[in-house]
Amino acid sequence: MEIRQIEAFVSIATLRNFRVAANRLHITQPAVSMRLASLERELGVDLIDRSGGDVQLTPKGMQLLQLAEHLLDTTAELKTLASGGERKLQRVRIGTTSTIVNAWIVDLFKEIERDLPHLTAELMVDTSPRLRSLLERGELDLAIIMGNTLSAGVRNLLLARYETRWVVSRQLRLPKAASLADMAQHPIMTYARDSATYGAIEELFRNNGLWPIRISCTNSAEALLGIVKAGMGIGIISEACVGAAQDARSLRIIEGAPALPVYEYFASYHVDSVGRVGMMVAELAQRVCWEHAARKK
Repeated sequence: MEIRQIEAFVSIATLRNFRVAANRLHITQPAVSMRLASLERELGVDLIDRSGGDVQLTPKGMQLLQLAEHLLDTTAELKTLASGGERKLQRVRIGTTSTIVNAWIVDLFKEIERDLPHLTAELMVDTSPRLRSLLERGELDLAIIMGNTLSAGVRNLLLARYETRWVVSRQLRLPKAASLADMAQHPIMTYARDSATYGAIEELFRNNGLWPIRISCTNSAEALLGIVKAGMGIGIISEACVGAAQDARSLRIIEGAPALPVYEYFASYHVDSVGRVGMMVAELAQRVCWEHAARKK
């Protein structure tokens, strides 16, 4: 019996998907199937029920899963002690949005370097829907995104609830108590077309008979703020970015503007045999997020 066979069993059992388990273990789908099959032959029992379309544990598989997870934990601890407390370098693949990058991702990387020095972090920046898809396919260990992820083997840790703000350059001539009709006269700058924010803005102006408007979009919060600071339009952006980047001499929040949705951000991670690294970084991200919010108050 080999540890890699146990890893394959735990990953398949937790994620309920052979392809995703293979991605998590960085091997091919046939390879992960072979490891499971060889373990079942050695034990003389079926661990996974392959009769239906979905991956389901057999009664014996359910009975052995907890013991298998404990075995993996014990093996990891044994390797750590044998190496004198030094842990083998481990990769963690993190996906997040430009909002979080612009707000506190640098602080998270500092904390990883300090508290989890055995990790080497890889960062991907994209929209929440795309990152959620990568997480579900096992191509990310952790996704810091808007909305939770309802998928087998994925856990969601609530980070924050962020309001959406209307911001404008002080160069732009706009009444302090601007109406929606006043704002419709200026270009609007916001997140990517497939974002929830873009859809909410379009619905707001349509419902008030002010459509079409000039609305531009980007998947970069930094670019969005830069364009707004240059006086080229009205920005609609998460307060997570505004508080961190706002320059009181060049930007102002439009008070009294129509309310836009409040969005929840989660750290979503896998909890299979190789997913504990995702859990550790998710918990670290929660702490960094809360500290960032406390500093802004």
